[in-house]
Formats: sequence, structure tokens, C-alpha cells
Amino acid sequence: MKCLKAKKAIPLLAGGDLSPRKERNVRAHLGICPSCRKELEEYRSALGRAKASAREEKPGDWSEPEWKSLMARITAEKGRKRTAVLGLRPRWVLASGLAAVIILAVTALFVKDTAFGPQVTSPVPGPDVVSVKMVSQETGLQVVWFFNKNFDWKGDKK
Repeated sequence: MKCLKAKKAIPLLAGGDLSPRKERNVRAHLGICPSCRKELEEYRSALGRAKASAREEKPGDWSEPEWKSLMARITAEKGRKRTAVLGLRPRWVLASGLAAVIILAVTALFVKDTAFGPQVTSPVPGPDVVSVKMVSQETGLQVVWFFNKNFDWKGDKK
């Protein structure tokens, strides 16, 4: 084991929180590395001082109603989940909205809706004649124009 890995595990070893296999590996490294042994001793010393300080500290004099109100607040905060719109997490809401916008954009590119624009049809046989059909959205009135290859209007001529 190298010093980098051992230094990550030394605080856990000082507190007795390593698995037996990892503890054996770290102790084997400590047998050959004096700087890591020194670091372990510093951690143990600091941990001992913190425990001694905690034992010397006197507990506060809290009344029974104060303890009960504190415990009620803690349990209420534990049960409450932080959610956003419709019980979903904010990331899911953002991802869903983005997906909807992308789907709409792709659909708009591939679907050509002819109800909103002019319809070009050629009901009259022949390659030289083109017709344009316009439909009013308000009244439903349909107007059809027929054009020749020069785009001259072919209507009633008097």
C-alpha cells in the first residue's frame, strides 16, 4: 500500500472504523512508513483531546417541554421531503420540460400542417397549370386560383 491510500484510511483507523482487511493493510504499511505512523499518532492524540473535552463539558439544563419541542421539530423535518412541482424533484421537472420542448421542435420540423398556409394543388390536368387554394380560418371560405406556367391568372375573361 502506498502512502496516499494509507493517509486516506488513517483517520478511520484512529477511530476504529476500518474493516479488518483494510486495517491489516494499513498496519502493514505503518510498519514500514514512519511519517504515516506519526500521522496516526497525531490523529489519535487529537481524538483523545476531543473526547476529554466532551467529558468535561456539562450538559445544558433544558426543561422537559424544551426537549419535547426540539424532538418534535427534528422528527417533523426528517419526515418532510423537499420536493418541487407535483411532488417531483427539480431536476426531473427541468428534464421533462426540456424533453417536451425538443419533442415539439422535432415534430414541427417533420409535420407540415397545410391548414395554416396555402395549399398548392393541381386539379386541372396538365403540367403547365398550378392551382393555389386558400381557406379562411375564420369563415371557412375557400378560394382557388389557377395559374399557367407564366403565373398568369386564368379566370373569367370578358
